[in-house]
Amino acid sequence: MTKIFQAIVLFLFSCIPLWAQAQSYPNKPIRFIIANAPGGGTDNTGRIIAQKLAKDLGQSVVVENHPGAGGVIGVSIAAKASSDGYSILYDSASFAVNPAIRKLPYDPTKDFIPLSLMISQPNVLVVAEQSPIKNFKEFLAAVKSKPGHYTFGSAGVGTGQHMTGELFNMMAKVQMLHVPYKAGAAVYTDIMGGQITSYFGNMGSAIPFIRGGKVRALAVTSPTRHPGLPQVPTMIEEGFPGFEVAEWAGAFVPKGTPPEIVKRLAESFQAAARDPEVKASLERFGVTVVGNSQSEFSEFLSQDFAKWVNLANEVKIRAD
Repeated sequence: MTKIFQAIVLFLFSCIPLWAQAQSYPNKPIRFIIANAPGGGTDNTGRIIAQKLAKDLGQSVVVENHPGAGGVIGVSIAAKASSDGYSILYDSASFAVNPAIRKLPYDPTKDFIPLSLMISQPNVLVVAEQSPIKNFKEFLAAVKSKPGHYTFGSAGVGTGQHMTGELFNMMAKVQMLHVPYKAGAAVYTDIMGGQITSYFGNMGSAIPFIRGGKVRALAVTSPTRHPGLPQVPTMIEEGFPGFEVAEWAGAFVPKGTPPEIVKRLAESFQAAARDPEVKASLERFGVTVVGNSQSEFSEFLSQDFAKWVNLANEVKIRAD
């Protein structure tokens, strides 16, 4: 009995540091790591959420952009961060795409704890406003007429925009050339300048350019028409059943983060999604605000991992 009692006492004492840490959390600024470049859809929504978190947690939340390698650079930095709740990763669909197409210096299923899926949005196929292509039917006819001539840009190999373009190539049986960039903003610059033909950009980044008359929207990848672009048909309407792609962004912390801190952060993200002002600010970018539970986000991720593995195997995409 004495040994059992001693073991219980030792266990209880070992829990005190974690309990004390959770009780005082947070007591210093929090890093908010965005694995995308400034000015893109993920960055735009992430900064709005970070401001709300700072108010809720009572500490400054410092946004750090670490773009590159289709999101791998930023996620790698987050994976190596201390698991004390002071480093949060805010990442996009590339989080689920990358393990399907390349070897990674981290394991997305084991090295992170999902907190909440914050926003979801379709991609929208755009061309330059001055392009002679006026609608999707003309676009499809053009790319079919000259295999290998027309191009689609992306914010990097393994991003959701890249995989959407590859899905279109497969389903339409066309051969558009992929042109990867380091960031989505550069893609829009080259579309408007006539250097590339098209882009399956996420709604959050595309809306300002569409409304500003810089690019023309041809189709969206949502199952139904998007309320922000009600005049733009879906890919399904244009003859591609099952062509549904959702770009998303969600929050994670490194594995080993104390459960009480994980719970606190998950609740803060979910509360941010319910806040009317935050919701309205996010929706201005054409996104759907989600803010789901940890278990719901985990289930969503499992399905997304499987989806992109299947596509990568089907069209033999590798980034290594």
